[in-house]
Amino acid sequence: MTFNTFFNKAKDKGIKNIQIVETTENIGQIELVNKELETFEISNHTGYQIKAEYNDKTVKAAADYLDETILDTIIMKATYTDSKYQDEYLTDKTQNNKINNTPQIEMSKELKLLKELDDIRKDYPEINNLTLSYSEIYEKKRIINSNGVDIVTDCHLYEFVPQIVVQDKDKTTSYDRVYLKTTKEDLDMKNNLITDIKMAIKQATKEKLQTKKYNIIIDSTVMKHILSNFIDMLSATNIRQKISCLEGKLNEKIFSDKLTITEDPTDKNYPGATIFDDEGTKTKKKEIIKDGILKTYLYNIKEAKEQNEESTGNGYGEISTKNMYINPGNKNLDEMMNTLENGIYITDCMGSMNTAINPNTGNISLQIFGFIVENGKIKCGFEPSIMTTTIFELLSNIEEIENKVTFTKQSVGSPCLLINNISIASSENE
Repeated sequence: MTFNTFFNKAKDKGIKNIQIVETTENIGQIELVNKELETFEISNHTGYQIKAEYNDKTVKAAADYLDETILDTIIMKATYTDSKYQDEYLTDKTQNNKINNTPQIEMSKELKLLKELDDIRKDYPEINNLTLSYSEIYEKKRIINSNGVDIVTDCHLYEFVPQIVVQDKDKTTSYDRVYLKTTKEDLDMKNNLITDIKMAIKQATKEKLQTKKYNIIIDSTVMKHILSNFIDMLSATNIRQKISCLEGKLNEKIFSDKLTITEDPTDKNYPGATIFDDEGTKTKKKEIIKDGILKTYLYNIKEAKEQNEESTGNGYGEISTKNMYINPGNKNLDEMMNTLENGIYITDCMGSMNTAINPNTGNISLQIFGFIVENGKIKCGFEPSIMTTTIFELLSNIEEIENKVTFTKQSVGSPCLLINNISIASSENE
């Protein structure tokens, strides 16, 4: 069914406004395990998120295709819901644009490259298992509605994930990294794989940490996990419901003055680039934290209407972000290691959402993995341990920030952070 036919049928059924978000994804995936091909898949999918106004109520529905039954579902939902909520529908036609060329994904060259990369493990007999994964993702998002608005945005991403298992006596250690880039060349797969193999071998030898406060470097991968939970703390929904530890702290200095957190969906060099959110609100660069001061919460249209504010362009099904990152500092990782001198470098963590990092209290309790640093150099790995702190302590004790932002997902990215005086305890399981 064409969009025009769909809109006309909606009008005939008494639906006042209707707006569709069409998402098209082309995804290619390769997984090689010890040079054996486990996965080679290219898939295409188109889905629709629909919101519509019927009897002065706005309701939403999801579908894999457009037909008249979707309109009947919308009418039924509006009839039986008690909500009187009325949404906004785009009317500005000036930003209507087209994307004519949808790239085709073809991965035979990448498969050959992964097989060549697997040969590197011959130089490292410590490797017990090597898994190499490559993905190419193209996503196009189109918003079209009964007011004649038709806007589109897209992104093209490349991901490389090496997972190295190293045998040390009777124990095995797994080490993996995620590299996500907007250009294939920037993945630098060979050099990154060699670096990761060397790190995996170092981590295989472990010592048990004493329970005390440490000066630490938190890797960008771990900061990504923390910042993902930070989004919940910034959500205007959670602020309104008073279940965020940041409620009532707007325009207050709550973190280190070295900390600035920016969201910039307009930057195409980062993987979350988009010119509008899923509700059609135009995105823009904004500082969420400025020199330790909380400058804004995050709003979608619904929360903005509830709280008499403007949407911040963070409506992605739920309130979320694209290209939110901690602003980089001036030192590279080696220089930060020298500044740390003696401490630990945390490269991975484990913990379930909203329990390991509680958005209501700000408490953090993460199982952590990584390396002991002595005299500015990595000595060996450490046994799994527990980091206990709060979001306020962690982001107030910042000493240095790395000069490079790394993204492993579209929503958040971060540099490595050097942070002082954080409590680390040996895991009870050890």
